[in-house]
Amino acid sequence: MISPVLFLIATILPPSIDDWKRTGQTTAELPLMNVAREFGLMESDAAVYQNGPKSFKLAVHRVRDVTGAVALEQSLQGPEKKIFRHQNYVFETLEGTAPRGAIDAFFFPTLKVDRSAAPTLAGYLPRKGRIQGSERLLLGPESLRAFEPRIPVAAAGFDFAAEIQLARYPNAVLAVIHYPNHAIARQQYAALQQIPTGGLSRSGPIVSLVLPDPPNQPLSPEVAQALTGQIQYKADIMMDKAPDKPEPNPGDFLIGLFQLCGILLGLCLTLGLIFALFRAYGRHWSGKEHDEEMTSLHI
Repeated sequence: MISPVLFLIATILPPSIDDWKRTGQTTAELPLMNVAREFGLMESDAAVYQNGPKSFKLAVHRVRDVTGAVALEQSLQGPEKKIFRHQNYVFETLEGTAPRGAIDAFFFPTLKVDRSAAPTLAGYLPRKGRIQGSERLLLGPESLRAFEPRIPVAAAGFDFAAEIQLARYPNAVLAVIHYPNHAIARQQYAALQQIPTGGLSRSGPIVSLVLPDPPNQPLSPEVAQALTGQIQYKADIMMDKAPDKPEPNPGDFLIGLFQLCGILLGLCLTLGLIFALFRAYGRHWSGKEHDEEMTSLHI
C-alpha cells in the first residue's frame, strides 16, 4: 500500500469566496500520487475559509482534462468523503460544510476550465446491485495495478488508448473496457480470454468481463451472465453539418404580409391622431378659429 503523499502547494483558491475569507493554508493529501499523475494531475491547493464562527477546509486539484478529472474524482470516493467536480477541477471538503452556492456563483466563473466532454463509459454499468461509490475509471497501468491487478497490463491494451470502467456488485467486479475500434477489441478479447474470469463478452469495441469479489470466492455463471448480458454497444454518430433550411411556405408568407399591413395601418392611424392633436392644440394656443389660408403658386 502506498502511503499518503503531500502534494505541492499551488495557488488556485482565491482570497475570498463571497463572504468567506481565506484565513489559513493546509495541505492537499493524495494517497496514490503515481495514479493521480497518470490521470494528468497538474497542481493542488488547499485552504481554510471562515465566515464568522463558521469555517471549512477545501482542497482542489487541477487536472489536464475532463476525462482525467473524472478518473481522479472516482478514485477519491469514499463513505465519509465529500467530493465534487467542475469540468477538470476536483474539489474535496476536508472539514466542515462547503457553501456550494457561493462556490458555484463566485469561484467557478473565475476558473479556466477544459471544455471537453466527460467520458460516458460509466453509462454502460448496470444500475441494479451496483455498490455506490465503487466506480473506478482506469486510464493506464498505474491505476490498473492500484484498483484491479488481476487484469494484466498487456491484456488491458492501454497502448491502444483503452479505457476501463470498474464497478463492484455483490460478489463480483465488473470491468467495461472500451477500445478505439472493433479490430482492436477483437484482438484484446483473445488476450483477455487467458484470464480466469467468471464471464467475458464483447459488443462492438466494448469488452466486458466479470471477476469474483473477493478473489478466492467462486462466482456463479448466472451472476456473470446477468452483468455482461446488459452491456450492449450503442454507437453515437456526430456530424458537423449545417441545419437544413426549411422549405418556403406560401401560407406563412401571406400571414406575414397581412401582419405587416396591419402594423403599417396601425402606425399611420397613430401618427395621424398625434398630428391632429398637435393641430388642434396649436389652434387653441394661437387663438385662431380657422387655419391660415393656403397660397398656391402656379408656375
